[in-house]
Amino acid sequence: MLNIVRTLTAFAVLTGVALAPSASRAGDDKDALVDILKKVDQQVCQSPKKILAYYAKDTVIIADDKRVLPEHRIKDYEVMIAELQEMKCSNKRTVLAGNVGENVGYLLVDELISVSSRHSTDERQHSVCTYAFTKNGGQWKIQHEHCSSLPDYTIVPGDDALYYFHNPVY
Repeated sequence: MLNIVRTLTAFAVLTGVALAPSASRAGDDKDALVDILKKVDQQVCQSPKKILAYYAKDTVIIADDKRVLPEHRIKDYEVMIAELQEMKCSNKRTVLAGNVGENVGYLLVDELISVSSRHSTDERQHSVCTYAFTKNGGQWKIQHEHCSSLPDYTIVPGDDALYYFHNPVY
């Protein structure tokens, strides 16, 4: 009888460990959300219209103190592509916090976006952003995006004309 109890206890513990969500699986889920942001980054400077595939239909985007519609953001990206020759974009993102549930997830990130071209200086935007994701049809979509500009401490104030525009405190 004692052997049966030990066997059942061991089986219950092993089953619980196998079925419990692990930290590595949770990290993989956050990584899936980060991968969506990377896919958006890849499209912004090449095919801005394709970013709609990563956003929910009723997405809310807040940039600093303004609400932005995805359609208007796409137009801004297209104008930028048309005006800047040999444009190069890069995005450095550090995840500060995040959590992923079955159908909802969020990321809090520190981002540094850099856009350079043949005839312009490197224009950088430093922001802290919150992204909320929902699962639609088995795929994660960005439901809410809110970014607030921060000073880019890697830019010396005299090196970038837009520094003071983006950082009115200085």
